[in-house]
Amino acid sequence: MKCVRCQQNLSRLVYEGVEIDKCVSCGGVWLDDGELAKIVGATISTFSQSSITKTLDSVFTGIPQNEKDSVEKCPKCSQEMNALNYAYQSGVVIDTCPNGHGVWLDSGELEKVQIFKESQDRALEESPEVWHQLARNAKQAAELDLKSTGLLSRLIDFLEKL
Repeated sequence: MKCVRCQQNLSRLVYEGVEIDKCVSCGGVWLDDGELAKIVGATISTFSQSSITKTLDSVFTGIPQNEKDSVEKCPKCSQEMNALNYAYQSGVVIDTCPNGHGVWLDSGELEKVQIFKESQDRALEESPEVWHQLARNAKQAAELDLKSTGLLSRLIDFLEKL
């Protein structure tokens, strides 16, 4: 497979027990369908406090215009991928294949997703109300930013179940 960004060949490697495809040139990562869930479900990596603070200080909802305007194609089916703010409020914009083949994360984004997910898990353990407020925020962001993607109704259904 070729890199979504720089068209170099992707190399296979094992990360957190999952075989992934990484570009040695730009550092981007292709994850086949289901691999991101496996990686964020594991808590193998240890992140420095400065990395955690920096990631959590840069969270935002929605998708920046430059990400909406950027066109990346799935390395498997060549369809234009959709920009998605991971968890709708992490501030980490990933690219998803519309046919469900997988996701593209630019250099450093996989680690940011892991940090965000682990911080959310800790917040849930410490205070369920924090989690519910985050879900409400995500629902509001989805209503504002995802109307045109066709995912809105599925997203709202999911969030209402939280």
